[in-house]
This record gives sequence, structure tokens and C-alpha cells, in this order.
Amino acid sequence: MQGQSGRTRSTVTAMRVGAMLATLAAGTALQAQPAPAPHPLTIDDIMALKTVGGLTCSPDGKQAAYLVGTVDAKADKRHQALWLADLAGDAPRVLVDNPDGVADAQFTPDGKAISFVAKRGKDEHAQIWVLDRRGGEAQKLTDVKGEILGYKWSPDARRLLLTLSDAKPEGPKDDPERPRPLVIDGTQIKEDRQGFVTAEDHGHLYVFDVATKALTQITPSGIADETAAEWSPDGKTIAYLADHRLDPAAPATDWLTLVAPEAKATPRVVAKLAYAFGQKLIWSADGTRIAHLYGDVVKVNEYTQPHLAQTVLATGVTTPVAGALPYSVAFPVSLGAGKVGLVAADDRHEVPLVADLASGAVQRLGDGSLAVADQCDAPDAKAPRAVIASGDGKPSEVYALEGNRFRVLTSHNREVAARVAWAPVEDFAVKAIDGSEAHGLLVRPLGAKPGTRYPAVMWIHGGPTAQDAHELEAISDNMFRQLLAANGYAALALNYRGSSGRGDDYARTIAADWGNKEVKDLHAAYDWAVAQGFADPARLGSGGWSYGGILTDFLIVRDNRVKAAISGAGEGNIFALFGVDQYIKQYSQEIGTPWGAFDRYVQMSEPLLHADRIKTPTLFLGGTADDNVPLIGGQQLYQALKLTGVPTRLVAYPEEFHGIRRPSFQRDRYERVLDWYGRYLKP
Repeated sequence: MQGQSGRTRSTVTAMRVGAMLATLAAGTALQAQPAPAPHPLTIDDIMALKTVGGLTCSPDGKQAAYLVGTVDAKADKRHQALWLADLAGDAPRVLVDNPDGVADAQFTPDGKAISFVAKRGKDEHAQIWVLDRRGGEAQKLTDVKGEILGYKWSPDARRLLLTLSDAKPEGPKDDPERPRPLVIDGTQIKEDRQGFVTAEDHGHLYVFDVATKALTQITPSGIADETAAEWSPDGKTIAYLADHRLDPAAPATDWLTLVAPEAKATPRVVAKLAYAFGQKLIWSADGTRIAHLYGDVVKVNEYTQPHLAQTVLATGVTTPVAGALPYSVAFPVSLGAGKVGLVAADDRHEVPLVADLASGAVQRLGDGSLAVADQCDAPDAKAPRAVIASGDGKPSEVYALEGNRFRVLTSHNREVAARVAWAPVEDFAVKAIDGSEAHGLLVRPLGAKPGTRYPAVMWIHGGPTAQDAHELEAISDNMFRQLLAANGYAALALNYRGSSGRGDDYARTIAADWGNKEVKDLHAAYDWAVAQGFADPARLGSGGWSYGGILTDFLIVRDNRVKAAISGAGEGNIFALFGVDQYIKQYSQEIGTPWGAFDRYVQMSEPLLHADRIKTPTLFLGGTADDNVPLIGGQQLYQALKLTGVPTRLVAYPEEFHGIRRPSFQRDRYERVLDWYGRYLKP
């Protein structure tokens, strides 16, 4: 009977071998299966994306350090770590993963160490730490009492040039925790993320001796902030900008100044430059000239499209670099041999350039597929240089830019990018009623069918000196539009008048005339979308943050076609913000005072003064600590709509500034956007 029912050793062995082969075959089949099909973008996908920024490169240009931000759900904050990438292609690695984050990484001049700013242990203020690249733990270098606003290594690495705020007065000895009164003497009394600006909050220059730890103040305390400070190539002089934008004798002016790095040295003003955002000073190799950005005249300085120039230090003569003039430029970096790297805002693109300071010639780099958001100095204009870039369907990563080729170095967002079905992005152009042409981007609903009309949302960028471009950063307006497209909406982005990327005249045409020409451009975009047949005229929406929220307020008071609106950090009454927000320079120089330009203030307060005309259900959002566009703007219009019976809601995010940073609040904002539009555009 055993022969009929029993199993011989050879039979068992054969069965085991067969089972192993079957298992291997099954595993091979599993491996051969295609990856899951990409799915429409979700809020979980957005929260999983990492921010990539803070780029800095080694002196030989072969390595790049940068910061990666990830969501720490347990702590409910975005955590930053310091990473290192090799331009030759070796795998990136994490260098510093500090629980309280890390900022402002820099290589030492010899490239052997990397410094960074971090708060560790019992430190009251963040300090500068140094990490030897050969290994070991980071060592704390400074122990200063004020806030470090910036720092630079001297060419010989023996000193640090620090930009520090003054130490705050200590509390009473009997109760050190008792708050002290805030004493304010300057004209600028508010700054977002800082609150009231006191005398101790201004930045001044110090030299820190690495060996002796001695700290020497080289510019006196006062209300003129010193910024953009840089050592000369020989280490004997420091150049910086003194902020005199509120000085009645020289408004809207940054004073280019030289000073010796020693106590009680006498500063020398070289030139008075019009303010430009993102300023950086680049010394020539022989120390005789400085390349820099420059802005526009007082009245339109807020709309400055920064351009490149250089100043001769002996004479103070400033000369524009002619070839760069058509572009609004940013992120200037030194490329050696009289070359400067720039990024130009050029009509929906952020294009890397190389400018020759001697000839004025400008060379465009890249193939236009990616938008550059940051870049590094490099020893040679022809050598690869590290940049941070993104594009349609391609979230931010670090790349090596080699002529017209981008070579990706990191993969921090690769997994999320691969699993998402990104909606395609199209260019479009419209003509406003007054004949002006505006350019924009359209993100159709994912899977849109020809001939079908969809709810359409105009998601408006802030600034206004900014532009919507072919880019995809983790926290951006483009992410809102992709989320809307994934949920069945057509999302429009328009670079209305006042935006960057179309030259000086296009940007400054809205000076002292907010909510006029821009709204005509937005109306034209709605008309175009309806005429094209994809936008349902009965389901039009609007939304945006900051100036995007402000323009939404202007839209809903004039256009009852808008059936749902979201105004983030907006304002409908400029009277209420004068002296309350951080824009006293702009009010006084561009618009005038409420008593001196009363009619203009009335015109620019139309949303609240005519709130009875608003019929659009509107959600108002903002941070309770926002001193850029304070929540009072949303509060007033919310109260007005409650009194007039229009559906409305106000959401205030506690202790948040102009940019919402707490991850749970970021998620909440995405959820509320979808809920509000779903309620009124998809009944």
C-alpha cells in the first residue's frame, strides 16, 4: 500500500525542485508586471513632495550642498536637512539632519569644510557650526547674542563677516521672563515674521575672529540696515548696501558702501543705487569694480524688474550691462573671468544666462524645458554648474547645467513624480478690452474631452512682481492648479499687467492704480476660456493668495459671473492697512498718503466700499500673525458679506505669517479649496 500512497525521496526531491522553480517563475512574473498606472494628483502626493533649496557650491565647482525639506507629521512642521551632491554623478548623501533644522550652508574657502546656521541644545539663538568634510561631528563656531542675518567667510578663512541684529534688552532681574515694552523709532514699524521693528532688529556688520572668537563691530547701530555684505578678493575691504529707502533726501536708494574690516573704520559711500530685490555684490578679481543688480525710480520701485550693472569703485560710475537689459534677472552668481550667471524671467520661463561684463553680451543656456529657481557660483563659465530646477510634471531637483543640457543629480521627488498623472500645461494669450495683450498658462482637467465644458478657476499669482511659469515647486500656485485639474476643473494662470517676464513697462503700468488694468486682463482670460468652449460660463471661479487674493476681491465686486471665490491674504480696504502692514515705503512713495491722495485710496478700496455689489460666495483665508497682508483685509470683507447675506466663511490660521508653513494648515488649505469650489461650482 505504501507504493500507492507513500512518497519516495526522489519524488519529494522532484516536488521541492518543482516548487522552487514555480516560486522563481512567479517572482519573475511579479517583477515583470508594469508599475501601477499614475493616478490623479492628491493632497497626500503634495504633502509628500520635498522642498529643495539653499544651494551653495564648493570653490572648485565639483560639489553642491543644498537643503531638503520634508514634512514631519508628528511634530507638524517641515523639517530641513543639509545634503551634498557631486556634479560628477555620485549618489547624494545627507550631511546634517538637525531636529530644529539647518540654514545658510557655505563651503569654507579651501573647500575642506561646510558651515551652516542651526540652533542646537540650549542655544537661545541659532549659531554657526562647521563640519569637516573628512568626517566627525559639527563643531559650534560662534556664540553671539543677536540674530545671525547673514555671514561670509574671509578669503583666508580666518574671519567671518557677520550681519547681526543687536541683542535684545534683558528682562528685569526679578522676573527675566516678564515682557518689556517695544520701543519703536523708525518709519518702518512692521515686517512679516518679525512683527514690530525695534531699534534692535536692524542688521549691522561685525567681524568674528575664528581663532580668538573675538567679535568686532564695524558699522554702527542705527536704523539703516546693512545687507549683501561681501569681502574684497584681498580681504582688506568689505562692500555692502545701506538701506536709505525711507530717507527723504534719497528715497528708494541703496547706498553701495566700502569699509575696512576693523573697529571704528570710516565707511565710504561709492554709489546710490535704486533698490533691486535679490541683490548680490560680485567683486571683480582685481578689486576695482563690483557687479550688482539695480532697480527703478521711486514711484515704481515696487515693480522693479532687476537688471545687471557694474560700478567702478574709484569713480562711483555705474554702467548697465547692455545685453542683459531686456530681461528681469535674478540669482546673480560669479562665473570667473568677468562672467556673471543670471536667471531671466522671460515670458513664462525662468532662463539661465551668462553675461559678459566687458562686452555686455548675453548667452542663453538650457533648452527651455526647466525653470531655474537657484544656482551656484562656478570657477568657469564653461564648466557645469549646479542649479535647482523644475518643469511641467517635474518637481524640483538639483541638476548640473552643462551648456544647453540639464543633467539631474538628485531624486528627492522622483517617486512622487512617477506615481502622479500630471495634467498637461498649455500656453495661451488674450487681448484685454483696452488692447493690451496678456500671456498665461492653461491646465485642462485631467482627461478632458473635446467639446465638453468644465468649471474653470482663475488661480491668480501674488506679487504682483512675479510670473506664472513652466515650473513645479512643492509649495506653489502651480501645485494648486494641478490639484484643481486632477479634480475636474480647468485652471487658468494669467500674467496680468504688473507681472514679471514682459519688461519694465508691462510691470510698472499698474503703479498707484491697483485693481484696474489687471482686472481687465483677467476678464479677457475668462472671455477667452468661454469662447474656446472648455469653460462653463455658469461655473467660473477665482482664487489666489496675497496680490492674487487682492485681485480676487476686485474681481468679485465687479463681475457677478464669478460663482465661487477664495481670497487668501487679500484686502478690500487700503485705508485699513496704511501703517499696519509692512508697506509704508510703497504707500508713501508710490500711492501717497490717505490725506494727500484721498480719492486714490477710495478707488483702491472699492471691494469694501461697494461690498453690497458682491454676490459671489467667498472663502477668506489668512494667518493671524501676517504683517505682510494682515488678516484684517479678509475680516472686513467677511463681515460685509455676512451683513449682505452672501455665503462666506473666514478661516484664520493661528500664529501663521504670510506664508502658511505648518503642514496640517497647508493640508487644511488644500482641503478647503476643493470643498469650497466643489460646493459652488459642482452642485
